[in-house]
Amino acid sequence: MSNDLFSTARIGRYTLRNRFVMAPMTRSRADDDSGVPSDLAAVYYGQRADAGLIITEGTYPSPMGKGYVRTPGIHSAAQIDAWRAVTAAVRAKGGRIFLQLMHTGRISHPDMLPDGATPVAPSAIRPAGQVWTASGQQDFVTPRALSTEEVAGVVDEYRRATRHALDAGFDGVELHAASGYLPEQFLSSGTNQRMDQYGGSLANRARFILEVLAAMTEEAGSDRVGIKISPEMGFNDIVDAAPQETYRYLVEQLAPLKLAYLHVAWSKSGFDYHGVLQPLFDGAYLRGGALTKETAKATIAEGTADAVVFGSLYLANPDLPHRFLADAPLNAADRNTFYSPGPDGYIDYPALDAGNATNRALRIHAYGGSDAVQIDRIAEPVAAAGDVVVRVHAAGVNGLDWKVRDGLLHGAFPLTFPVTLGSELAGEVIALGAGVTGFAIGDRVMGAMGGLGAYADRVAISAANLTPTPADLDDVHAAAIPVTALTAWQALFDAGGLTAGQTVLIHGAAGGVGGFAVQFARRAGARVVVTARGVHTDYLRSLGAHDVIDYRTIAFHEHVADVDLVLDLVGGAALADSWQVLRAGGRIVSTAAPDILAQIPPGKNGVWFQMRPDQAQLADIVAMVARGDVKVDIAKVAEVADAADAIEQNKIGYGRGKGVIRFAQ
Repeated sequence: MSNDLFSTARIGRYTLRNRFVMAPMTRSRADDDSGVPSDLAAVYYGQRADAGLIITEGTYPSPMGKGYVRTPGIHSAAQIDAWRAVTAAVRAKGGRIFLQLMHTGRISHPDMLPDGATPVAPSAIRPAGQVWTASGQQDFVTPRALSTEEVAGVVDEYRRATRHALDAGFDGVELHAASGYLPEQFLSSGTNQRMDQYGGSLANRARFILEVLAAMTEEAGSDRVGIKISPEMGFNDIVDAAPQETYRYLVEQLAPLKLAYLHVAWSKSGFDYHGVLQPLFDGAYLRGGALTKETAKATIAEGTADAVVFGSLYLANPDLPHRFLADAPLNAADRNTFYSPGPDGYIDYPALDAGNATNRALRIHAYGGSDAVQIDRIAEPVAAAGDVVVRVHAAGVNGLDWKVRDGLLHGAFPLTFPVTLGSELAGEVIALGAGVTGFAIGDRVMGAMGGLGAYADRVAISAANLTPTPADLDDVHAAAIPVTALTAWQALFDAGGLTAGQTVLIHGAAGGVGGFAVQFARRAGARVVVTARGVHTDYLRSLGAHDVIDYRTIAFHEHVADVDLVLDLVGGAALADSWQVLRAGGRIVSTAAPDILAQIPPGKNGVWFQMRPDQAQLADIVAMVARGDVKVDIAKVAEVADAADAIEQNKIGYGRGKGVIRFAQ
């Protein structure tokens, strides 16, 4: 799997479907009196649920934590209930969302606090600057220093807020320990002049953050808790005498906690904090700060972050991942509406229209030859109940593709054009429909469609058709198995009734289905006779064939008789000449001749066979491959741009093994 923006990423207990993270951004749309998020919040976050992870705007854990007008809280029943609508909107689109807990400490004003209370802080040091209140800008006031006994109460507020966030349906919580708010006020020497266990030494100044994290992880589990820091950002008049030492120490103390992630924001310092801090943290590393598409891709490719955090780009582009995929223009953010109430500049940024779809699909719009196959852009699939959406990494080429393309099966497969070709795939799960169990986002899977539609970047498929892909099996080889191997197995044993001691004749044995059929039949104890070009003799014998007949120089029906089962993969003259080699009671199973019933001579048995998806059978076959009992041979790997040629070549035959189209890795 490539290490790019659209690959999955592990954060705590979750596997994210991509590496895009929506940054926590104050938007000031909540009710100012109650701190209840507005109904618009569910729309806003739902619009952006294609992110791998959303981190909400800063949310105060208690009434004394509020620092800005129209910001939301998470301490009342009404607030929790309103947040449930937000998490439901994100979950409905398969997204993940963490709530950011933000206690602003001294960065507040009595006008925003209960009964005009004075803001609290580690020390009574007034910040420079002004704060926006409901009545306009006002100077900051000198905060009241928390007593030692009160600190434990504030820690407990974070604990309760974490519990409330989980009750509201959030996947996890982030501690906002950046931007000059209360946790950073305790950490920084310029705002902490305490003489108790929360001040003085670096270990003491870090104690508040570590106690808060301990309380949050006790409620949620460490794998659902993240932390945001911003070394030397300098926001809200925060300063520290030795920031490099301070943040190195803090991150070293975080390592044993096994948090879900460390989120490091932009720093105005020229010091490479990322280079120092990332190696110290044993977990997902999130990096933010004015990233562009190009710098984000480079960050992931270079391994300097596990996921990248976008702020104003996500604010203005609710479909940011799709715009990156399509190389589409980006909406510009309107700074005038960042913090204004109402929908303007909040839920009215336009998404791409259908003409900018990014889901490539190999389709035909009418019957024809190789020129009929086109690369189209189609709508994104939706995971209906019982379905999953798979990001396709590779898809197997089958004879069904060219037969459908050429109109040879129009009677058996009536189509409504345009039609996406392809019947088997391997990739990773990126969305789950209702009722799906046994699979999770990020799981590598393989399976048969049970029809057409596999040749696309993203495909909806029944979960019942899929089986997990073993860790040591790459996607190209995995994509060559489902339809091919199931066809061979079911044709031999379900339709053909093959048993040990019987003789099977396989036409077209060097191809994908034939190769599996030879191996399965030999393992079952049958005598295996095959027809193929002489150049493939050694290969087929290595798979288990007892006799190989070169059909170009030898008439097989003059050299073999008393056959119990003929597996016909080619049709034509091979099928016509096979009736005479059957023993009494023998039968032909053909995957190539849907009109076989019209060809059966009196007293003979034959059937046209169509594979059916079978999860249990596929899992058994994959286990054989994983053990090395059965081999998978790949004859050709084509890129999407060359897929039409790959399908045409399959019409002639690849020779040894199977053709696969690679969509992504």
